[in-house]
Amino acid sequence: MRVKTFTGTHRFAVDKQVNDWLSKSNITVLRTNVAFKALRERGWDAVAGKAMTRRAVAIAITVWYDDLVPGGRPATWTFRSDPADSHDPR
Repeated sequence: MRVKTFTGTHRFAVDKQVNDWLSKSNITVLRTNVAFKALRERGWDAVAGKAMTRRAVAIAITVWYDDLVPGGRPATWTFRSDPADSHDPR
């Protein structure tokens, strides 16, 4: 089992990192974990002309995975709904 962690302060950027890596990798994802941490920094702000408190959220997505043998993963995945699960009243 191997592990890879992606971090950042912008959710969309971290999601893109993970998705780009998954699309290029030939792996089997075993487990994922997401962690958030509130960040706060107090410092001089040149625009406001005074000391300000800046706030952000740090995001970490961790993926535990195993490498697949060559040819073990299909090129495309197809997800279809089961007609028996449909709740259509017609």
